Amino acid sequence: MSDSIRSDPTGAVLAVADPVAVRANKLDLLERLADALAHEIKNPLHSMVINLEVLKRRLSRAPTEGTDVLRYATVLGEELDRVNRRIELLLRLSRPDRGGPDDTTLNELVEEVMELVSVEARHREARVAYEPGGIMARVHVGRQHARQIILNLFLDVLDGLGGGDTLAVDIRAEGGRAVLTVSGGSSSATGGERLSVAAALAEAVGGRVDVEGGSRTLSLPAQRPE
Repeated sequence: MSDSIRSDPTGAVLAVADPVAVRANKLDLLERLADALAHEIKNPLHSMVINLEVLKRRLSRAPTEGTDVLRYATVLGEELDRVNRRIELLLRLSRPDRGGPDDTTLNELVEEVMELVSVEARHREARVAYEPGGIMARVHVGRQHARQIILNLFLDVLDGLGGGDTLAVDIRAEGGRAVLTVSGGSSSATGGERLSVAAALAEAVGGRVDVEGGSRTLSLPAQRPE
């Protein structure tokens, strides 16, 4: 058995996923996240409609109301930006990975998917404990597969959380590895196929996925600082 795929405390082994399973997992992620994002996009769109109606009424009045018009226009711009960010996040995940590996940091990869994770956490009434910054753990990986691995770990932990629980995120450099640990609750139940795919994708770039209780850990070979 490959040492990139570990067993959980019960001894259950996470099997290696084949390319078909990787593709099926990606579609499953898109379906799940699209449902949550539909609600997140609907809210700012509704806000834009309301503010646009107010803006139309203000524009039909005296030109002295320029300050109010600017305020409503600002709200519209902010809401459009929210919609654009959420759509772009989903498109990043759905696009085929045509490029090669990138030099980046584990922190940056986590932050790229954190808004999607936060949306899912809000729907579960769970909190996310994550502080950007800190140690910049550099890695050389394909972004598309890295996002898929990280999202699988996040969603697997979220599935074991209830209202009021906290999903904790820790990124560190350890023994020449860039390490991400996602934890919450005490459940050792796993998503089976989801973690198999994450483990197989991690193995392809010299990484590994570990499962222990309510924690899921990804470690990747770290790049030497320039």
